[in-house]
Amino acid sequence: MKKIFISGALLMGSLVMLAGGTVTNTNMSAAYLRNPAREGAIDIDGIYYNPAGTAFLPNGIHASVGMQTAIQERNTKVTFEPFALNKDHIGNPTFKYKGKAFAPVIPFARLAYNWDRWNIQASFNVVGGGGKCKFQDGIGLLERVLAAKAYQLQAGTGQPVAYSLYSDIVGESYQFGVYVGTSYEIIKDHLAVSLGLQTVYATNSYEGGLSGMKMWMGNNYDVPAYNYLLGMAQQVPDPNTQAVLQATAESVKEIPDVLLDCTQKGFGATPVIGIDYRLNEKLNISARWQFQTYLKMKTKASNSPAAKQGEVAAQLKNAQDGESFRSDIPGYLMTGIQYAPIKPLRLAVSYRYFDEKHAERENISGLKNNKDNPGTHEVCFGLEWDIFKYLTFSCGYQGGIYQLRDKEMSDLDFQVNSNSILMGFRVNINEHWNLDLGYMHSFYDTRKVTTQVPITETASLPYLVDFSRKNDVVGIAVNMCY
Repeated sequence: MKKIFISGALLMGSLVMLAGGTVTNTNMSAAYLRNPAREGAIDIDGIYYNPAGTAFLPNGIHASVGMQTAIQERNTKVTFEPFALNKDHIGNPTFKYKGKAFAPVIPFARLAYNWDRWNIQASFNVVGGGGKCKFQDGIGLLERVLAAKAYQLQAGTGQPVAYSLYSDIVGESYQFGVYVGTSYEIIKDHLAVSLGLQTVYATNSYEGGLSGMKMWMGNNYDVPAYNYLLGMAQQVPDPNTQAVLQATAESVKEIPDVLLDCTQKGFGATPVIGIDYRLNEKLNISARWQFQTYLKMKTKASNSPAAKQGEVAAQLKNAQDGESFRSDIPGYLMTGIQYAPIKPLRLAVSYRYFDEKHAERENISGLKNNKDNPGTHEVCFGLEWDIFKYLTFSCGYQGGIYQLRDKEMSDLDFQVNSNSILMGFRVNINEHWNLDLGYMHSFYDTRKVTTQVPITETASLPYLVDFSRKNDVVGIAVNMCY
């Protein structure tokens, strides 16, 4: 059972990281990638950012289709003394782990029809996930389980010990969102409200696992620990010592591969309300509230036997066939102001708050989110300048503030504060058609956290982690109005 637990725990850690964390993605249009402070704008992507404000669009049909491409890394630099026993970097207790995610096509589409004071609107977005994430080198938090076993074996026998393992896990995650709603001008040209319904279909899949986990002994770490320990047992005369060495040999003889093949699916819906006040052509103010989305996921799986037994099943609770768990999307408030001091220039600021505290989420091991989380905050600034009739230049800044405690940070699932720069262009082809092009690059803070990892019943070792990320997104959209 101990052998199975080692491999199962290692795999569980990688998949928890794949399962994601707080849902705060707001880059839902190519226009956002050139100016993130979209809440105060009157535009077709306002169906997401400012649904009430779309009531002020000209009468007729408005449409937008486009896509984004995103590349992200989730990196942990870990220092843990037993990692120096890894056969690939003997003597070096520090190792960097990378989770690489690539979403080549994240599509979106919007449609609105305006007449008199009324507007009807609909949109499609990938509101979460959107691609694959691959962990080719595993994850430190769970490799430390095998590393600690090797460390204990070395301390107990007084002989040199090393370990090796292979990890290749791929996860895919998508949350497809469809929104329908309406907006209405209560005061003509000045005050509008909106009401809509956001539906979400979520699907996750995990494939792969860990294999080739072994322990080695000998001066060159070239002898399997099982053979080495049996050789030691044959050289000692004491029967009790022989029995201990033989039992230890059996415990490291073969660590079974753990392979997952599972999917998780769920559906949710929630209301969205909005209000927009347009003082005049220069100043516009809006607010949007999306209620919490109750989302329950159901798992279907055909995992390998070692992934379904005892301790492994407990550690991979929500990856087991027939399990269900909550994965709510938090309610959030989006507010913004746009001001045009002169006709070709528009300045904008936005603020967003995500109510993480009341959203119930469980990761793949069944661990629920921390209810002490006071929430996530985003602030955005943007500028748009109509260089001439056919070209608009835009740029902006987005800052994300996560208020996670050290105990909420782990190799499995973490968030760090970010600062993003965004820029791009709108090309006005004619009075009916235009094209958005945008780019975003995010700079992430490095968060350092140290915890103590038990090695024996009476001793522990420090586990130091530097958490960081990388993120780049490009987008394009074609917009039309008739």
